[in-house]
Amino acid sequence: MSIQQMVEKNNYVIILDTNILLNIYRYSPEFSQFALNCLRAVKEHVMLPATVRLEYGKHCRAEFGKMRNRVKNAGNGTSEQIKLSRAKVLKSCENLERLEFPDVDELRDSLSVKFDELQKVIDDFFQDRIGLRLISRAWENTDYLQKLVAEWEQAGAVLPEPSQEDIYAWCEEGEERYKKQVPPGFKDAKDKDGVRKYSDLIWWKEVLRFADKEKKNVILVTDDVKADWWETVNGKRQLHQGLMDEFSKTGRNLCPFVSRDFYSEIAADYDVEKTDAVEIALQMTDKEYCESIAERVFDRIESECRYSDTDYIDVSSAHIGSEGIEELEITGHDFLGGERIDRDDNVITYQFEYEVTAEGVSYDYWGRDEDTREIVRSYGTEHMFEGTVTVEVTREADIFLDFEDDSTFDTVKIVSGELEETYYKERWPEEEIGELGNCPDCGCPLNPENDWGGFCVNCAENH
Repeated sequence: MSIQQMVEKNNYVIILDTNILLNIYRYSPEFSQFALNCLRAVKEHVMLPATVRLEYGKHCRAEFGKMRNRVKNAGNGTSEQIKLSRAKVLKSCENLERLEFPDVDELRDSLSVKFDELQKVIDDFFQDRIGLRLISRAWENTDYLQKLVAEWEQAGAVLPEPSQEDIYAWCEEGEERYKKQVPPGFKDAKDKDGVRKYSDLIWWKEVLRFADKEKKNVILVTDDVKADWWETVNGKRQLHQGLMDEFSKTGRNLCPFVSRDFYSEIAADYDVEKTDAVEIALQMTDKEYCESIAERVFDRIESECRYSDTDYIDVSSAHIGSEGIEELEITGHDFLGGERIDRDDNVITYQFEYEVTAEGVSYDYWGRDEDTREIVRSYGTEHMFEGTVTVEVTREADIFLDFEDDSTFDTVKIVSGELEETYYKERWPEEEIGELGNCPDCGCPLNPENDWGGFCVNCAENH
């Protein structure tokens, strides 16, 4: 059943969490406009809990101010960096003049032209997106969301404020609920104090009272993705069963949404136009996310691979000297794929697989020089390794607070490596190798193996 069918034919009312309203200020202006258009399409079917209205009123000015500054300064940061870089680079030409390098003026002019070209790239970028700039300027001066909230107030679409007795009783109940981790809101117990700690429970109680008294079904929209609202069952995220069970006591139906799905369905039901950028944001898949960060993830773990000695190598089949490998040179890597493997509250864990090629040199301990007491090592063995490295990546899920930069991640760590030796060759002084000659079977130079012959690495045989 579509949202349109629910609200127009099946006695459903849409109830929004505070974060649905405040997050609109945190989107890009383009997405903010899209979200606002979706809310306008169903504005006659929206009810706001009094607690939500109160919390929105406390924070809306600050959030709108942040949005206005982002819009006003869009592009300024990049242009400023170009300006600073130009000044530094051109000033460095003065050093060349002092050292009497010829043609410094020509160099300075050429560099200046390149910086002009770079600035033009930025100017062209915003010119090509003139529609976005029009939207941005509109949001810069007018808080359209505040106007919509005022319309809801005038239409009586805000629930009656709970009495002091209600709040006292619900907070007292909340103390016991949180001890038993009964949703919603128990995740706020450590971070908030006083009545604020129970704000989620209070507006939830408002919803329950409204559904029971007015005999209304509810479409509940929240971007709070913590475990006191949502849980994962058989790999799928759904509203906490405790909340569903508690709501069922009203005798009415509850249909929960996060904003992404909510806006997408409204756009389809009411023909709200979605631009390409919005469509990308709404349909962003894990596969696309993994591909977008794959190279930067590998950059983070490359250093660990380089100095890992044999931690990620199959030593059972490798010819590694007793002194190990000081440094691996990563000569190639390919991203094989990534997948989501876990979600704990708002923390998502992915597993990435890379095909890695590496080279390194290992040494054997031969003793100490009797005169200098310095350690004497073998001439070394050259190795090549190939195989897979598995990497764990985590990020916090913050529902499209900044979808245009949805390529962030928090932690990266290597969980396993299965690199197998595909080639090795022992190093020996040329004069020793020359005395032994070449392998009679394949023609490769023989390496000294013992007093009576030489060893061919290619054939893996003594001769």
